[in-house]
Amino acid sequence: MTIITLTTDFGHQDPYVGVMKGVILGLCPEARIVDLVHDLPPHRPEAAAFALWTAAPYFPAGTIHAAVVDPGVGSSRAILALKAGGQVFLAPDNGLLSYVLEFSGPQELRRLENPMLWRPTVSSTFHGRDIFAPAAAHLALGTPFDNLGPTMPDPVRLPALAAIIRPDGLYGRVIHVDRFGNLITNLPVDAAAAWPAPFLIEAGPARLDHLAESYSQAEE
Repeated sequence: MTIITLTTDFGHQDPYVGVMKGVILGLCPEARIVDLVHDLPPHRPEAAAFALWTAAPYFPAGTIHAAVVDPGVGSSRAILALKAGGQVFLAPDNGLLSYVLEFSGPQELRRLENPMLWRPTVSSTFHGRDIFAPAAAHLALGTPFDNLGPTMPDPVRLPALAAIIRPDGLYGRVIHVDRFGNLITNLPVDAAAAWPAPFLIEAGPARLDHLAESYSQAEE
């Protein structure tokens, strides 16, 4: 029973997520579908990139991840299929797979172009239903990865996550803000912890001069 995860910006007010599940189960009733996240900011591939990259390592080998945050749906943008870390990722070519590509080991990247794996009629606005969902189901049923389409040498990428380390400081950026208000940066915690005291972290108007390991150690 192959696991298929869904990552979208569809929210829960409309039936779009349920429709994708219906397509998957219509082709592969044995699939186990996991809702990774559906309330991402609309049309923000970088938010989906963070969610997918941080969650994928906790899933077993053989998992298929379908990620649909796709402001370019219906355009000439490609759809990517990535095999990495024993898992498969399907996503639009808009940078969504950047972090997985940056940090995974050996990988194979293809362009999803085989219409035999899609629904017979493809909408210009709902590729999640008509392309991503059936392709994920066919992979779960054993369709070889090579059958998805040709290799893809140069996908769209977001700025690299690696922070800049200089003699005068560490230079990074906030890459995610979670629902608790935590600002998650690309600064490696071991490098920050090893920085000679005193040090200062500047983020907009905020000034932090020490590290806390838990919420209770921080001031209000």
